[in-house]
Amino acid sequence: MPNMTLFCRSATTFNKSGALDEDAFRKYLQRFVDARLGVSLASGVSGECNAMTRDELRRTYEIGVEVCKGDIPVYASLPGSATARETIEFANLAIGAGIDIVNVYGPASHGYRPTDPELIAYFDDVLDAIRHPVALAPNPVMGYKPSAALIADVCNRHPHVVTVNFSNLDENYFIGLKDNLKREVETYVPVPGSLHTLTLGATGLIDTHANILPKTHRRYIDLYESGNFEELGRVYTDIKRYILYIAKWGAVRSIKMSLNVLKLPGAGGIPRRPFLLPPDDEIARFTEGLLRLRIPEIDELARAAGLKMPE
Repeated sequence: MPNMTLFCRSATTFNKSGALDEDAFRKYLQRFVDARLGVSLASGVSGECNAMTRDELRRTYEIGVEVCKGDIPVYASLPGSATARETIEFANLAIGAGIDIVNVYGPASHGYRPTDPELIAYFDDVLDAIRHPVALAPNPVMGYKPSAALIADVCNRHPHVVTVNFSNLDENYFIGLKDNLKREVETYVPVPGSLHTLTLGATGLIDTHANILPKTHRRYIDLYESGNFEELGRVYTDIKRYILYIAKWGAVRSIKMSLNVLKLPGAGGIPRRPFLLPPDDEIARFTEGLLRLRIPEIDELARAAGLKMPE
């Protein structure tokens, strides 16, 4: 394994009737094995975990372990839960499947904003029950942003918290966390802003956009480690241009449209409701704009899919 790891919050493949497509999922995950990127399975957005049954979650974790474990790191992202009890139940599904590390969010319920004592009690209840390597994810998308000092305190008191995964948090939060940690904890940050946070000591990267661009993200890591910052800037720009382009559609829709358009594993499938694919004319416009980005990996996929490239 390389010194630096990138985790992709991987999508989940469903067939055209909406059922879990196990064969496509195996092939989909193999792309990350080939690119030497770790996976975080069944994430709350790109992985559509909140639309899956417990049996489907268990099967998703089992397939991920079957395909990936031993070659790349395998995380499990847990659905957002209102209670520690439910989070523990989801964690045990993942642990039973053989997942390396369980990714735990704070409580989530209809705009609930926990007080610091409530949040500490929640994490203590969860972490006392889970005797397995854990990653904490203080993601403001949950509706609140725990302080960096609070997350550091939880890490300091629970030695099986081995990682903190960052999303929608800036370098000031990163510095605050590092200043308050009393032991070594791995830190994974998104690609946007990583030219700062990597130099500040981040362990690696965690990003959704590697679902479609795994080779590009692998190249980004390799260029950073080799110190080729001129080419690194060009690859970073490609990733940022892609992120800006797909923002209109969001992670789930853009991923599922891209799978279909580029004929990747899972093509022909659909997202889980409430997500819906846009109408055909909008998908055509999405495809045209995607190809006009002229990102080398997308160009390669488009040619393999038999698409006509824009002039």
